[in-house]
Amino acid sequence: MTVTAHEVRIHAPVWTPREEIEGYVLHQRDWLRRAWSRMQARVPPAEASSEVRYLGRALIIEVRPSLFCDVRRRGDRLHVHAPLSADVAALVREWLVARAARLLAWRIARMARRLGRAPACFALSDAQTQWGSCTRRGHVRLNWRLVQAPLALVDYVAAHEIAHLVHLDHSPRFWEQVAVLCPDALARRAALRGMSAALFRI
Repeated sequence: MTVTAHEVRIHAPVWTPREEIEGYVLHQRDWLRRAWSRMQARVPPAEASSEVRYLGRALIIEVRPSLFCDVRRRGDRLHVHAPLSADVAALVREWLVARAARLLAWRIARMARRLGRAPACFALSDAQTQWGSCTRRGHVRLNWRLVQAPLALVDYVAAHEIAHLVHLDHSPRFWEQVAVLCPDALARRAALRGMSAALFRI
């Protein structure tokens, strides 16, 4: 096994079973991490390549070569450690979706408590033009991309969909219910519309 700053190369006779090679690599996992860390300590930090929004804040994406994939936020930086061949955009997207799953469920539950009615179920949506939905059966979905928006705008969409549990339309009574859950709903709605195009790019 050879470790360089750019790759880990495994040398084995052609007749060696793949399972045996994989078992050997797994057995050497801790040593590999230490060796790779030593190599990467000699590599200068990569320049920030781009940025992503998270709860209304711009996070600068910093990519560093690594044997294993890992994405972590530190302040206003999103550190992406990944092999050189990795799809960094996909890793960032996975990170956002994972955070959206927890955060959006929390905000929906919070609005449901205020209304006194809970949805039958909650799930994330990957819709390309819609921030949320609520069915007659009480199934509520929020677009994972909302995690890029400020929390106030997330709460507006949560209030909008939870209000549909009472009024499955957009009648004056529906908007009155939204206003109870989110007093400045119209201002937040306008703000979300203003940034929608940017949030849907990812």
